[in-house]
Amino acid sequence: MNSAFKEMLPSALVSNTLALCGNIGERWLRDLPRIIHSLEEDWSITVEQPFVNGEYNYVASAILKGGTPTVLKIAPPRDDLDNYSEAKFLRTLNGTGVVMLLREDRGLRAMLLERAVPGQTVTRIFDNDESSAVPVAIELLKRLHREPPPELSAIILLDDWFDNLRRCQATDFPAHYAVKALSLYEQLSGQSERIGYLHGDFHPDNIVSAERSPFLAIDPKGIVGHIGYEIAVFLNNFHWWQEGKRDIRQRLDVAVRQFSHAFDIDPYELRQWAFAQMVLSAWWMFDEMSEIYANEVVKADIWDV
Repeated sequence: MNSAFKEMLPSALVSNTLALCGNIGERWLRDLPRIIHSLEEDWSITVEQPFVNGEYNYVASAILKGGTPTVLKIAPPRDDLDNYSEAKFLRTLNGTGVVMLLREDRGLRAMLLERAVPGQTVTRIFDNDESSAVPVAIELLKRLHREPPPELSAIILLDDWFDNLRRCQATDFPAHYAVKALSLYEQLSGQSERIGYLHGDFHPDNIVSAERSPFLAIDPKGIVGHIGYEIAVFLNNFHWWQEGKRDIRQRLDVAVRQFSHAFDIDPYELRQWAFAQMVLSAWWMFDEMSEIYANEVVKADIWDV
């Protein structure tokens, strides 16, 4: 990888790729210019500079031969289903509430995506008016939610994510948080009527403005699980977005009640889901990038469960 190209890459993408993929990730970073050039030829696109906020994938604007703006996304060689499950989710929804998948190269772990224009995130649109983002999220989530597909290959199961949390017992991760999160998950996830095909990473920065629809979701994981988890992801990110506010607990209470009413789920159950999801998220950070983990799990106490 030449120095000029490396300087163009977001520093977070480089550091995360090396932390998660080791030597294989280093080789992928070196090979990235060749991969991009190959995709430019195969898909008749011109790739522009990468987005500065790319943390776990190479993401850049790209222009089709006819001038249509798109987005190129290339995943590092991580040992997971994320890239394939995202493509399957986008293909299944076919533009309903999400950006469209235009092309896919599974071998190169690459996708060409519709570019949402103007593409402003709700965190930017509703800066200093965070509560107004909640009805937008609710309306979009209703459009996304659907029954699981009959064929589950290349789909992430929420059960597997929480099963992975059990590995924390052999580590220094705070065990009482994990035990409680797993107990709550076992209790709540048995509600089979609530199981659906979920975005899996539904948060304010993954909801953007668009021309063909007021808002579209980007960067789905594509998972099968309880709708409470989907809402919990939003609630936890809603919390992080404004955790410095003195009335944060009141803001969270209002948001919980709005989601509760919209999806007919008990408010306390949503708080339980938010606790479990925050613990799981903290475990991922501890497990995969322990060098930057800062005891984030204690923030789950905000949910009072």
